[in-house]
Amino acid sequence: MAAGGLSRSERKAAERVRRLREEQQRERLRQVSRILRKAAAERSAEEGRLLAESADLVTELQGRSRRREGLKRRQEEVCDDPEELRGKVRELASAVRNAKYLVVYTGAGISTAASIPDYRGPNGVWTLLQKGRSVSAADLSEAEPTLTHMSITRLHEQKLVCTSCIPNREYVRVFDVTERTALHRHQTGRTCHKCGTQLRDTIVHFGERGTLGQPLNWEAATEAASRADTILCLGSSLKVLKKYPRLWCMTKPPSRRPKLYIVNLQWTPKDDWAALKLHGKCDDVMRLLMAELGLEIPAYSRWQDPIFSLATPLRAGEEGSHSRKSLCRSREEAPPGDRGAPLSSAPILGGWFGRGCTKRTKKKKVT
Repeated sequence: MAAGGLSRSERKAAERVRRLREEQQRERLRQVSRILRKAAAERSAEEGRLLAESADLVTELQGRSRRREGLKRRQEEVCDDPEELRGKVRELASAVRNAKYLVVYTGAGISTAASIPDYRGPNGVWTLLQKGRSVSAADLSEAEPTLTHMSITRLHEQKLVCTSCIPNREYVRVFDVTERTALHRHQTGRTCHKCGTQLRDTIVHFGERGTLGQPLNWEAATEAASRADTILCLGSSLKVLKKYPRLWCMTKPPSRRPKLYIVNLQWTPKDDWAALKLHGKCDDVMRLLMAELGLEIPAYSRWQDPIFSLATPLRAGEEGSHSRKSLCRSREEAPPGDRGAPLSSAPILGGWFGRGCTKRTKKKKVT
């Protein structure tokens, strides 16, 4: 007799009874689920009685179905009709004109017009990874800033930081530096020219929060957010940004928080807080907005792109440290770093493509 009052054989018998009940419950759940998938007119009298006797299971399954449908709707891309979108843009233009301090938050959606994939769209990186599908690499060397980038005069620059130098030394490159990086793995394989410390990319991979001061510039970002009276979000699902309360002034009473305007094709967790939600592509909205504001959209010129003057060239011996195609000022120009770079026929997916975030399959225990 065990200390608990039950013998070993009694405990085993109780465990068998428990497992049998669980299996019966699962089988009942499967039966009810199959019946619910039928139209009411097609159900037999016996199936009707089973549903009546399993009211709790019916409620649970119907709740699951509603949640699945809700998630599916949230992933759908919705476009406002042209006339409605123009009306919303006029309202947005008025808010921008009257804003005393405007802050813009941008997401991957502002680059889809340059054929760079977003993350949570129908064909986004995380969407495909969650479905267990492969992600194809984008040729960043051919990508140019979109109309949205130019409208907000914001160019994408890849920076590398040496955390041992004081102050931190930044390296701008003309190629995608995430070839060897992944989730929680940021070292690029190159070193600081000054102190020899390993260089890291500054990308906040999925599931991470930024730890580097620059170029994330957290202090300046939160200071700007605290002063903002208007926030414009472009092409972001806001599923990551929502986790940073200081960006939304959540410590202030609701009446003193900045007005929020969102441009995104899909649902975002901040929609209910927004003064206005515009369902449209970023370039379409920004083209209309700039026209309403009477502002000219600057044309992009590779010859004037500051990334080429800011970029730190690779040192001797580093030319073969990457196999990505580099940016060049003209189609005919071949950057020196590309001449000796090894070429690979297989697409190489860097950290920003979700390396380290692939859906893992559970291994079955061998008995």
